[in-house]
Amino acid sequence: MYTEHVATICLVFWRSSKEITLLSVYIWLAVGLVLVVFVGLFLHRVRTLKAPLLYAYGLYEFARSIQILSGQLRKEGLIDKEDVHKQYPTWSGEPFLNRHIHLTKLSTPSSRAVTAPNNDTLYTSAILDLSTGPVELIVPDATERYLSVAFMDMFNDQIAYIGTRATKGKGGVYWLVGPGQQASPSEGVQRIDFPVNDLWMLARVFVSGTSDLDAARELQRQIRVCPLDPSNKGVPFQTKATSARDPKNVLAVINELLARSPQTGHSQRATQWSAFGIQPGNVNAFDTLPLLTRLAWSLLTAHVERLIVKRIDAQQSAQAGWMTPPPILGQYGTQDDIRAAVSLIGFGALTVDEAMYFRAMTDHQGRPLDGQQTYRMRIPAEGVPVDAFWSLSMYKPDETKRLYFYENEIDRYAINSASQDLTYQENGDILLAIQPHRPDDPTLVWLPTPAGAFQMIFRTYLPKQEIISGQWQVPEVKMLPHTTNA
Repeated sequence: MYTEHVATICLVFWRSSKEITLLSVYIWLAVGLVLVVFVGLFLHRVRTLKAPLLYAYGLYEFARSIQILSGQLRKEGLIDKEDVHKQYPTWSGEPFLNRHIHLTKLSTPSSRAVTAPNNDTLYTSAILDLSTGPVELIVPDATERYLSVAFMDMFNDQIAYIGTRATKGKGGVYWLVGPGQQASPSEGVQRIDFPVNDLWMLARVFVSGTSDLDAARELQRQIRVCPLDPSNKGVPFQTKATSARDPKNVLAVINELLARSPQTGHSQRATQWSAFGIQPGNVNAFDTLPLLTRLAWSLLTAHVERLIVKRIDAQQSAQAGWMTPPPILGQYGTQDDIRAAVSLIGFGALTVDEAMYFRAMTDHQGRPLDGQQTYRMRIPAEGVPVDAFWSLSMYKPDETKRLYFYENEIDRYAINSASQDLTYQENGDILLAIQPHRPDDPTLVWLPTPAGAFQMIFRTYLPKQEIISGQWQVPEVKMLPHTTNA
């Protein structure tokens, strides 16, 4: 009898265990299926989010850059404070609108207001808000000196230009007028109408070297920006741009920016991405998004710089190691990936008829540029086909892939066609020594390199048609077969 009870209990236990095991299998299968569906939906959301992210990034970089501009420039000691206080007596260092900011020093390694600055021009900048009334701009006669004044909207498109190419060096007085504004300029004053309220004006004045600085500054001081109504300080941004890797901040910033100029075609494009949180005027959009969308934003913004650089590098064609700028540079249309990339590595780039920027990350054989190696670059005696000047700048990328100058023993960050210490070979060529140590050969022009990876930008201002068409190519950067100090 006892044996029968034990047998019965064992049979019941075995059947129960079997049922529990099957139930566990079903549960794990269900969990696995849910996870597969969740991951699939998440990856789909990530893929579909890339387009709105690229659209948003260019906008965000515009807002971030102009918000930090005057504060960063003051920190760097580049602003002519006496000039600023004359036009704005109560200024205490905060960003201010509708007034010029003269940068009276050439850019250095501490210059972090914009990425990939040049070391060949003095900058005059103005952050403009035209929603509260027109602004007057005075541009002096530049005669033979290169001068350009470019206006960039919040989508980083160059939408107006004044300068050597258009005016042959002649100055003028201009009224800058926003959408819907009434203004009747007096005789001799030119009116420029803009489709947006928020603009960044950037003027460049060429400097051939340190001995030319005083003359360049004298011309620069004559560039003036002031609202027609002196009390018009514009409407500052309410949302501070803190980090492009914070999706909540990104959406808050761009949605405020979009609401400030709602009538533009690019602003109207935002409606297609409303489900992703791009909603003009809604600074709290991120908090209202579904979980999957918020997770996708968080994943992509954490790696946004790498994503953007990867896309632009894949699109640019390289000639002998030099990446050719896209023909839509400065006027991007709906190419948000290129707009985002230029915002990251060349914010404020001019259009190709004004300047062409060639970027090198490798030598002519495709090997990554390395600061411990020795390179040569030969500028032929016949020169570079430009109507203004050319320059070669050296940059060390930071952790976000932005490009900045780096400290070196001779404080040389670039070489241009008017550099006062250029030396020439017997045949008239300029032979550049791109290396970490000073060369022994005095006929070489030394451009010091940093440790590790570096990049260079070869700029051509007022390029002739053979550059624009691609007929002319930037000279090769050749690595010497062994370390040398020749």
